[in-house]
Amino acid sequence: MNGSMTGKQNRRMSFRSHGPLMELTVICLFFIIAASVFILVFVRAGQLSSRAEDLSAAVNASQTIIESVIPEGGVPADGETSYDIYFDRDWNRMDQTSSAPSDAHAAAHVTETWTDGLVHLEVVVTSASSEGELYRLSTDRDFS
Repeated sequence: MNGSMTGKQNRRMSFRSHGPLMELTVICLFFIIAASVFILVFVRAGQLSSRAEDLSAAVNASQTIIESVIPEGGVPADGETSYDIYFDRDWNRMDQTSSAPSDAHAAAHVTETWTDGLVHLEVVVTSASSEGELYRLSTDRDFS
């Protein structure tokens, strides 16, 4: 009998000594999970903030492009003209080249369609990253 009592006491003592260790393990796991959630929230917030900045800059760039279309030397002949404008990370225009610069952050594809002094403008701003189209602006202006 004495041997079985000692075994039960050892198990109780073992459980009592492992109880706080299990508690600490559960608490550590909880804090690890909570920290992971907070990190993911902040990463996502950073991505949304960056996307919002790009969208705002794309809207401003599109409006500036449309406002800068002014016929020089009279109204151009009827027809369609397309060209691309490239922007760096700070949304400054980059020098025009024959092909897309490798360090361009975004590009604006501009299409001007002239008909009897009326121009239909379409500006499509796309991101160089995988985000794709950031903003599209289409308008008509009368220069007749």
